[in-house]
Amino acid sequence: MKNRSILMIVFTVFLGMNAFNTHAQKIGFLIDSYVMDRWYLDHKLFEDKVIKLGGECRVEVPYGDPVEQVRIGKKMIDEGIDVLVLVPIDAEKAAEIVTYAKSKNVPVISYERLAFSPDISVYIGYNAEKVGQMEAEYLVKKFPEGNYVLVNGPSSDNNAILLRKGQMAVLQPYIKSGKIKLAGDLVLNEWSEIEALMKVEELFSKTGIKPNAIIAGNDAIANGAIQVLPQDLIGKVGVAGQDADLTAIKNIISGAQSMTIYKPIRALAELAAETAMVLAKGNPVKGIRKFTSGNLVVDAILLDPVSVDKDNIKDTVVKDGHVTQSQVYGK
Repeated sequence: MKNRSILMIVFTVFLGMNAFNTHAQKIGFLIDSYVMDRWYLDHKLFEDKVIKLGGECRVEVPYGDPVEQVRIGKKMIDEGIDVLVLVPIDAEKAAEIVTYAKSKNVPVISYERLAFSPDISVYIGYNAEKVGQMEAEYLVKKFPEGNYVLVNGPSSDNNAILLRKGQMAVLQPYIKSGKIKLAGDLVLNEWSEIEALMKVEELFSKTGIKPNAIIAGNDAIANGAIQVLPQDLIGKVGVAGQDADLTAIKNIISGAQSMTIYKPIRALAELAAETAMVLAKGNPVKGIRKFTSGNLVVDAILLDPVSVDKDNIKDTVVKDGHVTQSQVYGK
């Protein structure tokens, strides 16, 4: 009878350990909004990969409100997620979420945008400074002289700061030599096509300038700028953007936009999902490097972006399934 009791205890402990080992890791994905179409794809690809790896995924969207993002982030942590994957709306405010997560021993992955906190576990994204460099390099090859206009996203997003830094690194020698004039240097309050349209239209009406090139923070901003160009300048003004949105690809084919920077979302989303599951299991993350932004140094995994123009659309965004041939070419 005594031996039977011991066996029952051992069996119960075994069941408890087995239940613990088969516990599905709970991964939280806290994004910005769905204003840009790409975030639907990030959501789907990330969630699908987490589920495929045996985890559970909870996605929350504060719709562009940084204060609400902090509230939701803390709530997700309190409700038992194992890892939080965060797309900061405001880099400084998002640090409050990271601090709270650290107090609860919940790792945080800063996804695509950097939260200004040394306590994030890893920053996963594309090299935004390199994106800015690639935009500017493409345009100066085609337009080595003339009026340039920069239209970037909000300074609350570190990516916008890094983008401009990359753009200016390329443009500065041309500006110094007098070959290029920085005729407009606009910083928007949001990554907004409508705000870009209004700000660029205001710039044109106040100054009367005719731009030779426009470097935009993303494709929505680029499209806003294109809409206020005089009809006779569309196709003659170089326009660069990023994200490889469907509208941008169509603009490139029509000649209204020169190029976009493609940041394969599947590679980013699936890497973040895989890394989240590694952290949830308490394992070390491989392939990290140190990333410095101002005084902040964090662990990071940075992927390389791809330049897309009319010559390589089929070999990049169509080949990857980012957009379909029928969407782009109508056949």
